Amino acid sequence: MAADTSAVTARSAGASAPKAACRPTRADAARNYDKLIAAARALYADEGIEVAMEKVAGAAGVGIGTLYRHFPNRTALVEAAFREQATEIVSQGWQLVENGPADAALAGVIESYMRSAATKRGMKEAILAASGGDAPVFLESRENSRKLMEAIVTAGQEQGLFRTDVTAIELQRIAGGLSMACNPDDTPEVNGRLISIVLDGLRPA
Repeated sequence: MAADTSAVTARSAGASAPKAACRPTRADAARNYDKLIAAARALYADEGIEVAMEKVAGAAGVGIGTLYRHFPNRTALVEAAFREQATEIVSQGWQLVENGPADAALAGVIESYMRSAATKRGMKEAILAASGGDAPVFLESRENSRKLMEAIVTAGQEQGLFRTDVTAIELQRIAGGLSMACNPDDTPEVNGRLISIVLDGLRPA
């Protein structure tokens, strides 16, 4: 049965799904932007973060000049790809918490973090090298994640699924820790067991 989401919805008004990465307003430019981000994410996942910019442009079906008009350097492209991936995970998390039980929402969010960990780790390292740990994209990602975790922990406690002493920051650190610790070769069953152990520890005594 679907959870009562009135409290979650009220609390998340004005801060529910995070805004998407800034896109051009002209239709053809927006399409090219989207194609470049999609191509970059796919290539980063398959070949690593050092893939040539020319290859990204080719995979997107645009010229290298078009790529550089949107992204003046590699860091700008990596940041945009990182932002879209992080935004996508958080947006999916909001849909889960607003339409189902909080434990399932948390499981879905952690699973998404773990599934994307290897690619995201490479992007994060590239951004750290270029811009440091206070890069705006990191601050934005952490804040969006914190708001989502606040909604999940509040809903979970109201639904009797989580201990009352659990905090959003703790959930955020648990999710981040599992994503950092997971192995790219881990099966869904392995990841699912880790998530189940976390959920068991969050349940009221």
